Amino acid sequence: RQSAMANKSFEILTPSHQVVVATAAAPGWFLTSFLPTLISVLVIVGVNVLSEHSSLAAAIATAPTGTPLSIWLMVQQHPTKKDKILVEFCWAVVKGVLATLAFAIASFIAAREKAGMWTTLGVGYTAWFGAFMLLNRFA
Repeated sequence: RQSAMANKSFEILTPSHQVVVATAAAPGWFLTSFLPTLISVLVIVGVNVLSEHSSLAAAIATAPTGTPLSIWLMVQQHPTKKDKILVEFCWAVVKGVLATLAFAIASFIAAREKAGMWTTLGVGYTAWFGAFMLLNRFA
């Protein structure tokens, strides 16, 4: 036995006009590749030039140069959910900065104990990794 619906024909409704959805252009090569590379090179050159003044060189090395560009790129790549992406990405930046703080503190302690450059870096990265894992698990 066929159902009553099988004998009925259905008309498919289509819009009589074209629906246009606005889209944002994807960021180009200049913003995604060249500019971050240029900023990195300028930071390295700035640190090298100011190496006689360790506190100023450290300030340049830790300046938020890539973060603003990264935030802009993330928002541009997700135009339909900009607010959500902005909150999620900025929270991830907070966790990354806290992990970097753990790196800096652990490196300072190792350097103060005259551990040498490679051991100091190893201790710093171990602290960074541990803090990053903890923050991603609990925060």
